[in-house]
Amino acid sequence: MVLADGQHVRLIGINAPELGKDGAPDQPVAARARAGLAALVEKRRVTLVLGRERHDHYGRLLAHILLPDGSDAERILLREGLAWAVAVPPDVGKISLYLAAEKEARAAGRGVWGVAAYAPTPANRLTAADTGFRFIEGTVQRSVRHRKVIYFDLTPHVALVVETAEWKKYYPGQPSDLVGRRVVARGWLTEYRGRLHMRVPHPAMLTLTGSTDGRSAIHPDRTTP
Repeated sequence: MVLADGQHVRLIGINAPELGKDGAPDQPVAARARAGLAALVEKRRVTLVLGRERHDHYGRLLAHILLPDGSDAERILLREGLAWAVAVPPDVGKISLYLAAEKEARAAGRGVWGVAAYAPTPANRLTAADTGFRFIEGTVQRSVRHRKVIYFDLTPHVALVVETAEWKKYYPGQPSDLVGRRVVARGWLTEYRGRLHMRVPHPAMLTLTGSTDGRSAIHPDRTTP
């Protein structure tokens, strides 16, 4: 979103499909997501609630958007299936509300939840070309603790990554509790030296599958995509 003064704003707590760049096609639902946000905010005076971190690494303001009637723009987009909820510390205060809004869209198959291309990809099918935001799934084969990070290997070439400080602050239990568990993770997949890594800095980004009630044993407000 671009403000009247030219500042770019990144909405906290959600991620939407991307419009195509450099000749690449739009991702499914991207145009609808952009139009949905424009319909909410264009030529209207909105309130920015700035995050604990004021800017992202692109220099964009990080903020929640409140509409003139006090409603939360992010929650509206999530209910319409025009974005996914994401939890990126330290600004995770609204994640339970956002997951609840997302759940409505998922149950109705709205927007991104009705697109087969956004279904979780098995970790053993991922390649170096599969970077960017996505859902992935697999069984945790082992956990490897380093001084600052913990790796959870899904395959020899695909790992979930949690900073040790984030694990201690947000996650229950021990890292070894995840070994042998089947998980669905959401986040940004990156490639480094032939391995794919996905940071999952908060339990809301990770779901344990196979529980009898379909809920995550990590985060009670997350259900399996």
